Amino acid sequence: MDCLSAFKQHYAENMHNKTAPYVGIMPLLNKLKVNGKKLAVVSNKFDDAVKALCRDYFGDMIPAAYGESADAARKPAPDTVFKALRALGSAPGDAVYVGDSEVDAATAKNAGLTFVGVTWGFRSREVLEQNGADYIIDSPDELTSILG
Repeated sequence: MDCLSAFKQHYAENMHNKTAPYVGIMPLLNKLKVNGKKLAVVSNKFDDAVKALCRDYFGDMIPAAYGESADAARKPAPDTVFKALRALGSAPGDAVYVGDSEVDAATAKNAGLTFVGVTWGFRSREVLEQNGADYIIDSPDELTSILG
């Protein structure tokens, strides 16, 4: 078995270990859904894992989830964003991209989306600022004020 295959197998068996939504995410998702917002996840994790994790943790609140696959370039290429937008019946001008890294900032820019950087993820406020975040929020509930 090659290294990548071994990793994919290990990840599939262990992807739920120490994995959970950040504090405040579930109430935010519920509020956004009630307000008619369309939600998607795009990730550089393996597509099967992204779909499984979204299904297991978010149920039907996230109807579109895309990860790394043979038919879509990895972020910061906008391929998975465009797949998600098509699945939701949305256009770039009607969407925002929420993320926690410089890769997310570049992905949003490459897809023509407003980028909302979040400080509770993997990068600091300074990194988000340096990479051109349109907005930076410190807690999930702040997103609703941006979305209107």
